[in-house]
Amino acid sequence: MRKLPFMFKNIRFQEWKKSVYARALFYALLAFLGLRIFTSLVLLIGEFRPATVYPALEVTRNTLINLEQKSSFSRLFLAPWYRWDTVHYLEIADFGYDFDPVNTIWPPLYPVLIKIINFLYQPSLVAGILVSNIFFIIGLFLTYVLTAEIIDEKTAKNTLLFLVCFPMSFYFIAAYSESLFLVFTTAVFLLINRKKWLWAGVVSALASLTRVQGIILIIPILVALIRQYDKDRDLKYLLVNAFSCVYAPFAYGLYSLYVFFGLRADWPWNTLSSYWLQRFSLPWEGFYYTFLSILGKNTHIDYSPLLVKILNIILPLFSMYILIAIRKKIPLSYSIYSWVMLFLVVGKIDYNNTLVSTTRYLLTIIPIFLGMAMILNHKYLRLAYFSIGIMLQTILIIFFYWWFWVA
Repeated sequence: MRKLPFMFKNIRFQEWKKSVYARALFYALLAFLGLRIFTSLVLLIGEFRPATVYPALEVTRNTLINLEQKSSFSRLFLAPWYRWDTVHYLEIADFGYDFDPVNTIWPPLYPVLIKIINFLYQPSLVAGILVSNIFFIIGLFLTYVLTAEIIDEKTAKNTLLFLVCFPMSFYFIAAYSESLFLVFTTAVFLLINRKKWLWAGVVSALASLTRVQGIILIIPILVALIRQYDKDRDLKYLLVNAFSCVYAPFAYGLYSLYVFFGLRADWPWNTLSSYWLQRFSLPWEGFYYTFLSILGKNTHIDYSPLLVKILNIILPLFSMYILIAIRKKIPLSYSIYSWVMLFLVVGKIDYNNTLVSTTRYLLTIIPIFLGMAMILNHKYLRLAYFSIGIMLQTILIIFFYWWFWVA
């Protein structure tokens, strides 16, 4: 009789191995390892054509030089990722917002996680990469479970394929907040499906403390609640659970108040405009000026390669086609959320009035990749996507390593 608990545990483990969660974990790990190994191999370009550009800020430049000279492992597998936004995330984690108030455009959750992991692993870049990679695995796992839940597992497998082969997917591996935001987005969708409204609100708050766009997650929560009300006509249920839509704006509002009154810095959105020279406009403005930039009509300094400008036009338009094609095949809450996010993505422009970081922001609009898996379901279409995606991702990783502004 003493062996019974062990036997019961073994039975439960055997059942778990046959569940969707075991398959989700397997394919998540497979997709992660594939992208992790691929990006590491591409970044060996540094052995043949090292980057010749160094950051202007002295502390940042010294950190990069130290990473390159510390060891072969650091030079090959850490230093190549010390680029662009990663520098600012690590500044916040290491020194706080007081170090440079212009960093307040990045909410605190990702730097806080880096700081926590940094107690165990040094330097901060290692902690940042660990956080991103761990959350990327979780994000892939949740994406598989979500897709299997609303469609089927074949589509779930292909969704992971389309996600990791997307030209900008290497940002999931980098010390950026993409992986964290992916987790929170898919988690909110799953919680909505299971009518866990309180937890959906809490997770949306965490998303808003990762990236301001997390506030938009109140849209699928509210739409799903209204759809539920249409079915059962329970007004009390609607009103009580509608409070879950308050958490995300409340969390970001608290952070903004801390920035303005605690740090005595400008509001984050004003800093984005005044210092980083980025703003939001009508969607067609970014498309128009980006097209002029491709034709060489811009007169301002521009660090983006021509390929990036072309992708900033083609991929959002392709995403619009996908969302139109699957509009009747996914929940309405997913569809509305995706369109709002997409219009925010193509509405963000820089000092040249051109689209900025557009293709990277598409990464976390999961219904787009779910739609690709549904629409591009022929093996030759998947092969074409895989080939083109890997080729483009290789080029963009090299640009990223050479300090070109990719996204």
